[in-house]
Amino acid sequence: MSKREQQKQQRRQHIIEIAKDLFLDRGVQTIQMQDIATAADIGIATLFRYFPKKEFLIVAATNAITAEMATDVGGIVEQTMTAYEKIEQILDYYMGIIKDPELRLAKFFESFDLYEKIAEESPEQYAEYLSARSKLASILLTLSEQGKQDGSLRSDVELDVFIMTMVQNFSLFTYKSSLTKHDTDLSRLLSTDKQLTMMKDVFLRYIRS
Repeated sequence: MSKREQQKQQRRQHIIEIAKDLFLDRGVQTIQMQDIATAADIGIATLFRYFPKKEFLIVAATNAITAEMATDVGGIVEQTMTAYEKIEQILDYYMGIIKDPELRLAKFFESFDLYEKIAEESPEQYAEYLSARSKLASILLTLSEQGKQDGSLRSDVELDVFIMTMVQNFSLFTYKSSLTKHDTDLSRLLSTDKQLTMMKDVFLRYIRS
């Protein structure tokens, strides 16, 4: 890669990081392209050369966040402990999202649902989107083999399918439930923390050897 191409890639990543922080802190809907250009210290025309649509930048920010989460989950998987313990820590990791009083990540992913189809309009963006999701999936799939080897997970179920289904639905429920509003009585009964703790317990009881 030439020096010019390296600089171009570095600027692109810088723009994505700036946009990601702005989207998380102030919300996707309120941030305009000019806000991002100003924060990144570039001209608006330069920004549009990299990202012709705000929606493409939202997808890029989503990819960056997913990549960061894959790194975090990968760090858990690389630790010296049983596969069962790793899965427990991964579920705790997702539960940590609701500890943010602003629920920034949950709100961001809720907004992204409106733009997900936009990713397909840009081959480069869509490839990154698939790659980021695939990386996280690949990390999770290593747990089934580890569980078979260390004997901490059940051997009479399709571990690949169950682990992927469990983690994906647990993470989605974390985002959705944290933003769901109930009346006062129902809120006490169906607190997000209480529901997630129960779901975690059910999943772990089912998968334990």
